[in-house]
Amino acid sequence: MNPAVEKLTKFLRLEADRGYDNRAVLGGLQRMLEPWESDARQQDLPDDLIQAVVSRLQSYPQLKPASRREVLLGLWNRLQKEYPELQALPLEQAAGDGTEPPAAAAAVPQAPRPEPSQRDADQVAEPPAAAPPAARRERASAPRDAVEPAGPPATLDAPLTTIPGIGPKSAKTLAKLGLATLGDLLWHLPRRYDDYSQLKTINRLWYGEEVTVIGTVEDIRVRPVRGGRMKLVEAVIGDGTGSLRVTWFNQAWIADRLKVGKAVVLSGKVDQYLGRLTMNSPEWELLERQQLHTNRIVPVYPLTAGVTVKWLRRLIHSVVNRMARRVPDPLPDSIRQAADLMPLGEALLQVHFPDDWDTLHRAQERLAFEEMFLLQLGVLRQKQEWERAASPPLTVDDAWIERFKSELPFELTRAQEQALQDVRADMARPHPMNRLLQGDVGSGKTVIAAAAIGIAAANDRQAAIMAPTSILAEQHYQTLLGLLPQAAGIPAESIGLLVGATPAAEKEALRQALISGELKVVIGTHALIEEPVAFHDLGLTIIDEQHRFGVEQRAALRAKGETPNLMVMTATPIPRSLALTLYGDLDLTVLDEMPPGRQPIETRVLRPVERMRAYTFIARQLEAGRQAFIIY
Repeated sequence: MNPAVEKLTKFLRLEADRGYDNRAVLGGLQRMLEPWESDARQQDLPDDLIQAVVSRLQSYPQLKPASRREVLLGLWNRLQKEYPELQALPLEQAAGDGTEPPAAAAAVPQAPRPEPSQRDADQVAEPPAAAPPAARRERASAPRDAVEPAGPPATLDAPLTTIPGIGPKSAKTLAKLGLATLGDLLWHLPRRYDDYSQLKTINRLWYGEEVTVIGTVEDIRVRPVRGGRMKLVEAVIGDGTGSLRVTWFNQAWIADRLKVGKAVVLSGKVDQYLGRLTMNSPEWELLERQQLHTNRIVPVYPLTAGVTVKWLRRLIHSVVNRMARRVPDPLPDSIRQAADLMPLGEALLQVHFPDDWDTLHRAQERLAFEEMFLLQLGVLRQKQEWERAASPPLTVDDAWIERFKSELPFELTRAQEQALQDVRADMARPHPMNRLLQGDVGSGKTVIAAAAIGIAAANDRQAAIMAPTSILAEQHYQTLLGLLPQAAGIPAESIGLLVGATPAAEKEALRQALISGELKVVIGTHALIEEPVAFHDLGLTIIDEQHRFGVEQRAALRAKGETPNLMVMTATPIPRSLALTLYGDLDLTVLDEMPPGRQPIETRVLRPVERMRAYTFIARQLEAGRQAFIIY
């Protein structure tokens, strides 16, 4: 046995004998990790085994004795997989509570615990040469109807521990993925899919294909490689048309499952070695009526430590089959038929375990439609609620508007004139304004915001602008200092800047001025929504680059006043259809016209090999007296 492994097993035995008090090594087991890892690497211990030992023992001191016991059992099982000559510890019986395997060992395939699907397949004698697509779909769909219970199902809010075989330890591991209830499992959607639905005979295989093969085990053996440090499982699979060499590294337990004469389904990429086609480490299952991991479009889920993809796939399959068709469908039949959508239950079945790609795309379309539909209902309801809310009208006469425009150092564009009319009309209503102002950088959104601030100030109401960064807040502050005193008659001393870097004494003075009403306009960052900040009479909130703020942050600023008017601004191009869906609670104004005299902006894309061209261009601009900046 490897000397590093012998040393480690001595530590583990002593720790078990001491009752998991973390005193088998002076200073604790974690103290021996660094020297042991160095020795293990010098003795060419497999890297994955070294990482398993280090990751499991690093947090050992923080664990309770029961958890320490489980960690050592999982680690010992991992070592036994590599070195079957290791004898079992009394630790194994002590650690098992009869409820479930420890989470620490869940990520390691255990030879004595064959998968249920593989045990059930023992009765299968000879595999068919190939199955037509229709037969595959029948195999995939038939068990779904067979497993549905006759009685009422558990609720989606039921904890995962209601599933047979899921105890507190497994539930705690699944909680790392955000999975706590049956409903969480149902909506834990795949992140991608592996297409193993192409079933071929061996004589039709091509190098580089990802396919599924059904055959019989003709030969299987385990041989040591790399001086005995690793074990290689080699099998020969035949289907009557040819034979295929298949290999698995460091998975000797597979030889105990795949006996000669057994029918097996393999899915993976076809490789070649010395001119012969092979498969390296393919997914495999003993042939049965239904395959979850092979011979189909296989879902791949987000994982975490202690959770294997096959185990999670089987778990989700059981929940989806039992509960998907019983989930209430929020869409009326009329809407489903008009949009040609499948029912929700069928969509959940197909998005997890699709029959084919077309059905999968229809299921994804159904779920996407529902998500956008419910989102739009929510924003429309929010719009109705705000339209019913009362807000004092903020009005100015035509003379005020003309005076404001005449004091500007430029003329408004047609789009700005329309935006000004929209904002003026909104603020004159007895309901709060809710308007999204969209326009490219340089299209003149700030001057419209200045007009809205001026209207609020003319009615003795305060205004607040919240920007995502201090730099942008300071830029707005400087711009408004140049606009508001002349165009809106707001004194410069009534305009303040409140950011995180503002000195504490100045912050306190600004807060007091806001409470007294002396400060009419405040520009700031997230500091505006901090609890000490309060307003005398907030009548207008403006949020710049609104996509950079969460819903709660926007609501927090608005809550500083009594139903104040709201204007949100963005320079991000948003397609109109998307804007009406995501921001259906807001009225939309688009500044689609740039002010005259603006120089056109040229955008160039250079490949990495053209980097020197960019540097040369910058050097020429500097020589000409211009400036440049690099964002890295």
